[in-house]
Amino acid sequence: MKNSCEIVKDLLPLYHDDVCSNKSRSMVEEHLLECDACKKYLNSMNSDFIQSDIEKTTEQAKFDKLKGIKKKLFRKKIMISAISVLCTIVILFGGFSLIFHYQMPIPYEDELLSVDITDDGVIDIVFNGEDYYGSYGLTKTIEKDGIEHNVAFIYYTDSIWTKYLSKPDSNEIYQFSIGNSIMVDYGKNGEDIPIQSKKDIITEVYYLIGNYRDLAQLSNEEFAKATQDAILIWEK
Repeated sequence: MKNSCEIVKDLLPLYHDDVCSNKSRSMVEEHLLECDACKKYLNSMNSDFIQSDIEKTTEQAKFDKLKGIKKKLFRKKIMISAISVLCTIVILFGGFSLIFHYQMPIPYEDELLSVDITDDGVIDIVFNGEDYYGSYGLTKTIEKDGIEHNVAFIYYTDSIWTKYLSKPDSNEIYQFSIGNSIMVDYGKNGEDIPIQSKKDIITEVYYLIGNYRDLAQLSNEEFAKATQDAILIWEK
């Protein structure tokens, strides 16, 4: 019997996996009808097989869950990277615009400008500062003591670059010219930039910081009030 049990136990794995011959299967089944020990051994193999499947299923579920978490973390990482790159671009662009294009009006002070009038009546205004970002001009006919005057207003602006960072050319001349029919800003590159045409002769030039587009739309009374702090820098 003992020898039979040892032989059957050797065959049971094959029997369990259904890969033994028909003769071996018949021998095992006949033995199991009479041997409780071998029957228990077979049942334990079934239990181990079931437990193994459960463990595999559990492990697969854990693996799938971990894989899903990794995918979510990867997508989140990609999204964070994309947002970081976008924020960097926005910050760089904003910083560039702030440094080079944000305008700060230059307040008037003595010797900021030099004014001269040529033989043909052109008013030359030279900016004596180191550098500037832009200049603005406006001409308007106003009434003083019942007499109409053709008046020009100008002012200059700085940027962070021109005020703190640039190294201006000491030989550069920044000239603003006002003639009988046109106001011209020669700019930094010697380019003539028409500001506003005016047929009548300019009799006064003021330095005034303001929004010239809005000022041009005001009535005479509103304009006079808005420009009461203008600084006279030249008069005929």
